[in-house]
Amino acid sequence: MMLSWIDVLGYAASGLTLATFAQRSMVPMRILALAANVCFIGYGAMGVYLPVLILHLVLLPINLVRLRTLVAGLNAGTDGALHEAVGETTIPGVSSGLL
Repeated sequence: MMLSWIDVLGYAASGLTLATFAQRSMVPMRILALAANVCFIGYGAMGVYLPVLILHLVLLPINLVRLRTLVAGLNAGTDGALHEAVGETTIPGVSSGLL
């Protein structure tokens, strides 16, 4: 079975989405989400899957703004943004992800 470029983009986008949900901290999660958005936009455009295309065209700027806010908070030294970005928890042993 030969995969088309559309299939490759779809599998890449799905894998990136899975990796996104496995992150403990926000900065890597947003970066992976952006990569997944780009792959899904390509998948939706090439395969003419309009619901997928529209969803990820909307999610892309949201993820960009959220990542920019996180990075700005880290640069400003905001404690709340730092704890959220690096995945520190107040309860030992509690994890929000697999990786």
